[in-house]
Amino acid sequence: MKGGVGKSTTAYNLAVGLVKFHQKRVLIIDIDSQGNAGAALGIEIWQLQKQLKDVLQRHAKLSEIIVKTNSGVDVAPSNILLAEEEIPISGLPGRELLLRKAIASVEAQYDFILIDCPPNIGVFTINALMAAEGVIIPVDMSYLGLLGIKGIERALSLIRDSLEHPIQIAGALATRFDGRNNLSKEVQQSLHNHFGDRMFKAVIPETVKLREAPSHGLSIFEYDASGTGAKAYRELVDEVIKWQ
Repeated sequence: MKGGVGKSTTAYNLAVGLVKFHQKRVLIIDIDSQGNAGAALGIEIWQLQKQLKDVLQRHAKLSEIIVKTNSGVDVAPSNILLAEEEIPISGLPGRELLLRKAIASVEAQYDFILIDCPPNIGVFTINALMAAEGVIIPVDMSYLGLLGIKGIERALSLIRDSLEHPIQIAGALATRFDGRNNLSKEVQQSLHNHFGDRMFKAVIPETVKLREAPSHGLSIFEYDASGTGAKAYRELVDEVIKWQ
């Protein structure tokens, strides 16, 4: 429900970590029209012949748009053209299940499928939630970050009650944490109070290296392997691997 909290950063670093440290087969589906997850892994998102919008419009199969990256992560990419098709896609029959049906054809090929969502609750996010088993909620250490939690929980209630899909919160993730900042500590404590044991133990720090890595088409594990950002995301990877 808020931009800049680390959704894409978490998606691609988690994906690379699952491949690099646990040899898992991982697909990222980038249903955010900014295309950041794909771009961060070196995909030329403005050169795409086919992309996720074509799958959702039933003009292509998901397998036809998947791009293999040097990191070992497969990506179903998108760019701003996806946003331009939101209204037409919203009018399609069974619009909430378009992504779930597309994933069914490739699901057996992967151990993990991660979906990078836009910062709003529209048809694309609903598709992502209807296709997913669990949700990671990245929350940056700000007052506005806390406000976004209510919106997400309301959306999850809609999915469970109105659309009858038993999606769960896999965990809340503290991001952009600055230990020198009292606000960071206060927000983190509020998260712990709210989510309890549904909080990830990993805490993602505010670092320049995490912001720089995408411009080089690299995950934090390649760009700054010994830094605090890499260590934090390695902890997250090890927590997520326990789901299997």
